[in-house]
Amino acid sequence: MSDDPEQIRAQARRAARLATDARGAATSVTGNHSVKWHSQGAERFRKKLTARATEFRDRADDLDHLSRLLNSHARHVADHESTLKDIVHSVVPGSRLLPWP
Repeated sequence: MSDDPEQIRAQARRAARLATDARGAATSVTGNHSVKWHSQGAERFRKKLTARATEFRDRADDLDHLSRLLNSHARHVADHESTLKDIVHSVVPGSRLLPWP
């Protein structure tokens, strides 16, 4: 895991895009419900499509949750960096150990 808030945010955005893609896949899968044949096989097919769409939506929810967690982590890392810089600069004014914001 990176300690760079921007890299963490980039991964959060990637997770959010993957969630969107998973929802799109769920929509595509359920779009195949329009198949106009009737048989036991057709019913099994439609049930499998519904199950797969549900799985895609569940994974999308998981990815959205991951994205929120990553964004929260990025905020905490940025806050800790800021606090550390404040401490260093209050103890050693003008310190070059950490760049001043």
